[in-house]
Amino acid sequence: MENIMGLQYMEFVPNEKATPIRYPSTANLMVDSADRVAANYPLCNDFLITKKQSLMNGFFTRVGTTEVVLEWATPNVSDIAGTLDYTVGTIVNSFILSGYFTVEELVDAIVDNCNDYTTATGVTWTAVPIYGAGVKFNLAGPGVANGVVWGLEGPIIAKLNNGIDVISEEFAAGGSSATIFASGVDLRPARYLDIVCTQLTNNQAVKDASTAPNTRDVLCRWYFDYDNQNPTDTYGFPILMGYTPFYIRRIFNPPKQIQWQSNVPIGQMAFQLYDDQGKLASVNSKTNFLMTLQASEV
Repeated sequence: MENIMGLQYMEFVPNEKATPIRYPSTANLMVDSADRVAANYPLCNDFLITKKQSLMNGFFTRVGTTEVVLEWATPNVSDIAGTLDYTVGTIVNSFILSGYFTVEELVDAIVDNCNDYTTATGVTWTAVPIYGAGVKFNLAGPGVANGVVWGLEGPIIAKLNNGIDVISEEFAAGGSSATIFASGVDLRPARYLDIVCTQLTNNQAVKDASTAPNTRDVLCRWYFDYDNQNPTDTYGFPILMGYTPFYIRRIFNPPKQIQWQSNVPIGQMAFQLYDDQGKLASVNSKTNFLMTLQASEV
């Protein structure tokens, strides 16, 4: 190649032959967790797909995870996690929060439910956001008597209060009390999900590794994070993935390539979903995932 007056010219070489490029043959194995037999496997976190014949035959040597769709329909606050006990002096009340909540919606729901007992407790609640620092609860009313102890207790309080599941204070003179929740609140159902199928990954000599205590070979890891910056609620808390239901598709480029023996067909496949705690993910029957696995001859 020569450069003449700033222009590049390709030198022509007679009888030079081009190298032909042939892309390898591929075939797709489409996986839909909704294809499981619901009577035997009601949830997509642990199920088996089997047919009378092999799921895929052919002389392929690689299987790649090219795309995944997560159809998430599991609320981030469950009946168990959302159980709260509210006490004022000797008065004890309980209520359950369940559904999809942002931090703002959860704080407001706690306030509303506590105010449902105002007739019995004589205490009225209000929530005041302190941007960058959390939320302050103001309590007022005839039930706010000096020396009376009030409290909130339950798993959802731990989510809002740096892992401490009990908030208990004594009303002081002046007729009001306040508690500040931590600002770094995370109400996501999980920080990530691992999609596992040992029937596909057992044939590969190169194994996955992880800093977590439990290491598994995965088809892919789904992070509960958006590509762009998260919006915030009016209290200043980020609205993270999983605070609402979602249907999102992700393409993996390049995909994970799994080595395969060309003379081995793909028979039955068992899939599991594990969360960031190494446990089977908590999902309901409406949550599903779809996956395209690309088999290649090279």
